[in-house]
Amino acid sequence: MRLILHIGTHKTGSTALQQFLSANAKGLSEYGICYASPVHEFNFNSIVSAFLLDGQEKFRYFLLENLRKAERNGAHTIIASSENLYAMVRYLACFKAEKTSAEVLAKERSLIERLRAAIPGHVECHVLCYVRRPDHYLESLYNQNVKRGALLTGDVVDFLNTINDMLDYHRYLSIWRDVFGSRACSVRAYEAALPNLIDDFARHVLGTDISAFTQQHLRVNERLSRDVLEYKRVRNEHTLYSERILERRIYALVDKRITSPNTNHEYLSPDERAALLSRLEPSLERLRTEFTLPPFPRFNLETARASWQPYPGLSLEKRREIEFHYNAVQRQIGFRLERRLMRAASLTRRRLPFLAWLLDFARGSGIRRLLLEATSRFQ
Repeated sequence: MRLILHIGTHKTGSTALQQFLSANAKGLSEYGICYASPVHEFNFNSIVSAFLLDGQEKFRYFLLENLRKAERNGAHTIIASSENLYAMVRYLACFKAEKTSAEVLAKERSLIERLRAAIPGHVECHVLCYVRRPDHYLESLYNQNVKRGALLTGDVVDFLNTINDMLDYHRYLSIWRDVFGSRACSVRAYEAALPNLIDDFARHVLGTDISAFTQQHLRVNERLSRDVLEYKRVRNEHTLYSERILERRIYALVDKRITSPNTNHEYLSPDERAALLSRLEPSLERLRTEFTLPPFPRFNLETARASWQPYPGLSLEKRREIEFHYNAVQRQIGFRLERRLMRAASLTRRRLPFLAWLLDFARGSGIRRLLLEATSRFQ
């Protein structure tokens, strides 16, 4: 049995790839391929999150269950995909800056070793990672995490200072190579895989033509316009972490209502970009050499200086427009019902902890998902 472990990175088309694999799970099975994900999920990010919190047995059970399923169906390959596996300590800890890079990398190695130990010895492992030019990765990751996950409130330089080690692909991927073996690890350049990363994955990883499969021509993880993102960044400080997903959906609707949205997503100045790439160049060169990776697109400082237009900041007029639409959207009955349900559940956990099992059952059984789907009809 062969296990293909797709570990990311973030912002390299992972969600689109996972949704493709999930939507075509039945068709892939006819090719002897089993796509592994929990029920009602299109990746196994939740399993990785549990694994970080000492959920090794949950990970092992998930893997063994899918191994049995693959063997029953006569499959020869299992695909498991979670972009949270790359730099999992830094990412899943919401970019906490308390630990040094050395401490984070030591913990990362320990987790990867535990993960490898949870995989049965007879399974042939192949670890795959897509990477993109580090400055673009930084900006895209910053945008995503202001928009959704970690409720960031700082600017891109603050964010860079926190996740600096994540941009050193060579250091992180060398750990995977040391643990799984050099022949078991491969790295592909995101830019070289464009315009169709799914096709690149199918051809170069699976050796399969995807023309017979269903392809969703939908963009996922759409960026917010710059003004809405800036407004949300300032408000993140006052947003409850438990309501971050609800807030993300509200802002997505707000973004569609804004007139003349600003699309300037260059968070680094040309000189900041050049300095970052220059500092990372030795690591990138080692990555290219040791993992046979093509060079990233070149950056021309003079050309960038000539065309760069700095973001002017959020004007008072635009702030008022965003605030008007935010208040209108979040007052919709569906969002109000959902917020009340979430706060009631949170209050129950705090004041009546013995009922936590009931809430966990509702989450695991799909009842919570059905309730949220019901409230979404009012949105």
